[in-house]
Amino acid sequence: MIILSLHAILLQFKKYPEVYMEKFTCTICGHVYNPERGEPLQNIPSGKDFITLPENWLCPVCNASKNDFTKE
Repeated sequence: MIILSLHAILLQFKKYPEVYMEKFTCTICGHVYNPERGEPLQNIPSGKDFITLPENWLCPVCNASKNDFTKE
């Protein structure tokens, strides 16, 4: 079951390559989420894509929601 779920996720990345490992910018404060760097102060490792962050994730600078970010 887990393998099938992982496979489904990987297929989504192939369907939407424009959001895979892309930087996203907070429209409130300008903070840039860079998946190559992660968010060390929030214990988010490098390589973590923005789209895989939890829905309740907040900007580490201004506490804006994930919905307030746009793709660079």
